[in-house]
Amino acid sequence: MRSKGPRSDMSPSAEVLHSRALVVQLARLGDLIQSVPAIDALRQAYPTRELDVLCASPLVSVLGQYPGVRRVLGWDGGQWRGLAEQWTDEPGLALRSVQAQLSTEGVAPYEVVYNLNQHSRSIIAAHLYGGRVVGAGAAGPLDPSLSLWGEYLRSVAKDRSGNRIHLADAWCGLCGVKPLGRAPRLTRGAERLPHDLEGVGKARGLWCALAVGAGDRERCLSAGDWGNWAQAYLTHLPEAHLLLVGSGAEREVGRAVVEGLSSLSQGRVWDATGRTTLPQLMELLSRCSWVVGADTGPLHVGTAVGARALGFYFARARVHETGPYGDGHWVFQHDTTEHPASWPWDASVELLAGRSGAPERGWTLWKSHMDEWGALYTHDAESERAAGMRESIWRSLCPWVEEKIAV
Repeated sequence: MRSKGPRSDMSPSAEVLHSRALVVQLARLGDLIQSVPAIDALRQAYPTRELDVLCASPLVSVLGQYPGVRRVLGWDGGQWRGLAEQWTDEPGLALRSVQAQLSTEGVAPYEVVYNLNQHSRSIIAAHLYGGRVVGAGAAGPLDPSLSLWGEYLRSVAKDRSGNRIHLADAWCGLCGVKPLGRAPRLTRGAERLPHDLEGVGKARGLWCALAVGAGDRERCLSAGDWGNWAQAYLTHLPEAHLLLVGSGAEREVGRAVVEGLSSLSQGRVWDATGRTTLPQLMELLSRCSWVVGADTGPLHVGTAVGARALGFYFARARVHETGPYGDGHWVFQHDTTEHPASWPWDASVELLAGRSGAPERGWTLWKSHMDEWGALYTHDAESERAAGMRESIWRSLCPWVEEKIAV
């Protein structure tokens, strides 16, 4: 696979050391969390460089205290959409508006911008904020050419079955750096919680957070499905506690899950859906041993603050691309893109209890590991083959990897 554009992914040693750089990630919460390995790899490759991050405005607080990130800028999607529409009728006025907006933010142009998103708004943002773009849009805001890693990501989006490179690690390659082989840990300040949630994580027994929603509707489970899982968990683990988390849109789902439980089980459930800020959510998840859910932002936030994850992946969610990043996480992957007719509830509860259980028909259980090429999910005896496949892909897409290993 070779890039049709004039640029290819470059070795960190081949790049001129720039004093200021920006990472652009304008996608959802889970994508921002899984961009942190690339941020960490860039920080290690360029330790004297000031590194900022541009993300959606509601997510600024997630990385607000992350070491090595100097500043987190918020992207107001509604405001910039209006500027884009204005461009059609009055491009001169729109350009002046953009310049005024950047001036108001006190942002001077960056020498280099690492753009992780292959869509027009991110490409335009990258070129507005900086002089040279690495990643999507590197050949220019109107040039569709892709780098080697960009082509790889596009091919994965079309045919996901054979992929073994985690999206977080592919973003490292897109930025021209190699994964560090370890999972990042988000820092957080002391957060005051709602009074009735202060006790989360303090009582004896296993604490598990259940994320009852998902950003993509096709990955959402019904309140009845999650209620069945919650009842199985609380029944088989009589000393365990359950924390429900989700956005305001999932408040009714959380309430329905609680109301569907037996009165005896309800006393061990804490419902935080729609009631927390992102920093408060991080604090609550850090008090839990496990976080359970579909492929959704809170699942990835939980791993980033120290919890182990157990995911149920179906529809278009694929464990090898967006499985929880790190070591020791578990994912039940459904074998088709259809919505599952049955769920491995008993097997998943057995897993949380430290026992092994056979998954339902149509499901495969995968476990995460970390190595020099990043995150890897395996099952049974296929780990050696998968590891070799990933190394081969890295060497073909990053010629400088060979040089680094030789040194």
